[in-house]
Amino acid sequence: MPPRDWVHWLGDILEAIQDVCSYTQGLDFEAFTRDRRTLQAVVYCFIVIGEAERHIPDEVKAQHPEIPWEKMNGMRNFLVHEYPWISSRIIWDTATQNLPPLLEPLRRIFEAQG
Repeated sequence: MPPRDWVHWLGDILEAIQDVCSYTQGLDFEAFTRDRRTLQAVVYCFIVIGEAERHIPDEVKAQHPEIPWEKMNGMRNFLVHEYPWISSRIIWDTATQNLPPLLEPLRRIFEAQG
């Protein structure tokens, strides 16, 4: 399989964030925690975001310090390695408060690449 260009990985991040926004739309925290399928889908999206972030070149990250690149991978690592201690509140807050504002700046970076 040929290596993927970093722009494709950035596209994966954008798609995963859009999915999280879609999955959580219309829910409140209580409904989110009761819906195991949605909770697990959101966790999977965080894992995709963290994996894809590792393929974004350091130069791109340095040019866009407004994006919390390290936190993307940090969340992935926490969810993968510390899953017994996952807080639904942290997942919910990150999904509904921290991810949506990243859509536009990430979209601008993506679209600037052609």
